[in-house]
Amino acid sequence: MQIKMLPLMVAVVLTGCSMAPDYQRPDMPKTAGWQGVAQQSNATALPDWKTFMADEHLQSLVEMALKNNKDLRQTVLNVASLKAQYRIQDSARYPGLNASGSVTNQRFSDNYTGAGKAYNHYKQATVGVSSYELDLFGRVKSLSDQALENYFSQDEARRSAVISLVAEVATSYMSLLADEQLVSLTDDTVNAYEQTLKLVQTRYDAGYSDALTLAQSKTALYSAKATAAKYRLSVAQEYNTLRQLVGAPIDRHITGQLPEETGAFLSELKVGASSDLLLSRPDILAAEHSLKAANANVGAARAAFFPTISLTAGFGSASQSLDNLFSSGSGYWSFIPSLSVPIFDWGNNSANLDLAKIKKQSSIIAYQKAIETGFKEVSDALLGQKHYLEEWDAQKANLKANEQYYELAKMRYEKGNDSYIDLLDAQRSLFSAQESELTSHLSLLTSRINLFKALGGGWSAADHEASTSVKHAMDQVD
Repeated sequence: MQIKMLPLMVAVVLTGCSMAPDYQRPDMPKTAGWQGVAQQSNATALPDWKTFMADEHLQSLVEMALKNNKDLRQTVLNVASLKAQYRIQDSARYPGLNASGSVTNQRFSDNYTGAGKAYNHYKQATVGVSSYELDLFGRVKSLSDQALENYFSQDEARRSAVISLVAEVATSYMSLLADEQLVSLTDDTVNAYEQTLKLVQTRYDAGYSDALTLAQSKTALYSAKATAAKYRLSVAQEYNTLRQLVGAPIDRHITGQLPEETGAFLSELKVGASSDLLLSRPDILAAEHSLKAANANVGAARAAFFPTISLTAGFGSASQSLDNLFSSGSGYWSFIPSLSVPIFDWGNNSANLDLAKIKKQSSIIAYQKAIETGFKEVSDALLGQKHYLEEWDAQKANLKANEQYYELAKMRYEKGNDSYIDLLDAQRSLFSAQESELTSHLSLLTSRINLFKALGGGWSAADHEASTSVKHAMDQVD
């Protein structure tokens, strides 16, 4: 039996020659134009997201989001789906072994035999291979490689989704804290305007102030109340955004303030922006895996021009009686190769090859574009780190000057040295300075998160937490 099966074994060994082009990573796009992006080597690893985000409340929100966020769970299922598709495609590279058995009982009539009733009993047991394609030109292997690279690409997309989710939760959390501070700030401003209105009303009743000044004081108060209502709405909306990102109920009484020292909230990122670091970004890796998949598809399209050889083989036993089914002399075998040669297909194979090459060129462009996007995002974040810090320092100095201006204007108005217009201008200027200082501080922290995200930080440590969502998502499928 071993000698009889030798042709099948030899044919299997000869399979697997690939016609896919040798993969070469495309040249890096020109990046010298991106400001702030240094091209030095970078030996410093990015911190994981828990080290980067020092706030414990924020850490708990991120952990909840990694377990419950619906978009991330959907992405996880997409990864699992492509992994299963790869396993299906890869299984076609190997012959499947099937076992079967049958029992046939037949009765023939008198008219058919001409000699009375006749009975026929036939038993059969077979082990064999059905419709296995010999992959002499690598078509099946190329399709398997394409499915594998598509799976890798989707898995990198999952990691990218983890990074984006961590960044979105952190940004939303900081925006919530900033809005809470703005509500507190406007409430203090409303109280200040109410006190001023009482003073103006007293002076008006005593005849020391006119109706115009009283009206101006009221409009300032009502404008501040409207601003406070706007910021309360923003707080409520930020809670809704966090609730959606986290995917679970959250505390409706989050309190806190943006810290005066940026490092107390987000650790310093003392890293360069080397090309090697950017190439480890999940979105860039995903684009490269898609390019490799397109490259493998070219190999499959090329192999379609060559003959296809399929094998059907089997060996087993057959007998008229069950007792003799596995006895000596009852064995049989079959070996049936079939050949299919493309002769004329109206240009179908040629068009498929052209399409595969076009998709590969498109994937090269997408890969290079992903790198350019990475450099742009890093450049923007680095520039933001620098300029937002300068802006925040200037806004803090401006706020201090406006506080002095307001105290001086208030004192002079109470002594009757200046008009209410001067005090009102000082109050409005102080409130605007407070808003601007808080906004620039938020922009600085947001730019730091954007830099962490742009450099591809956060996914390596977050993979452990994300595995929980993988298991949960698969349990839902079961």
